[in-house]
Amino acid sequence: MNLLRRAPGFTLLEVMVAIAILGIALLGLLGLHHQSLQSVIRAQQSTRASMLAQAVMTEAELERYPDLGRSSGDFESSFPGEFPDFRWEREVEASGMFPDVRKVKVVVLYGPKLMQSFALVEFLHSPVPPDPNELQ
Repeated sequence: MNLLRRAPGFTLLEVMVAIAILGIALLGLLGLHHQSLQSVIRAQQSTRASMLAQAVMTEAELERYPDLGRSSGDFESSFPGEFPDFRWEREVEASGMFPDVRKVKVVVLYGPKLMQSFALVEFLHSPVPPDPNELQ
């Protein structure tokens, strides 16, 4: 009785299949890691834009009753070298209903080619009461 005895262990084919399965799984994990990093970067950029929009709005609040019109700029004077890819635009317009209220809209543009934006809107009330003769 001459039987071929198989030695215990793995064949080369079994090892190659196991490595292929492991490689596919690791490739999937690497893709998930990349997506996670991209999400973190987007969240950081959005948070920075929010903070910067609030800084511009604070300047409008300090003016108490900003002049009507548009203005824009960057953050170089306030934060030198910190936010090179961020720009802001501010638009102040009359509220339409109340003569002593102004609508202030701040938009921060950011990201590649400034394609993303974050907007903040506030209504500011004049600290000086309106003249009753002007209302009529």
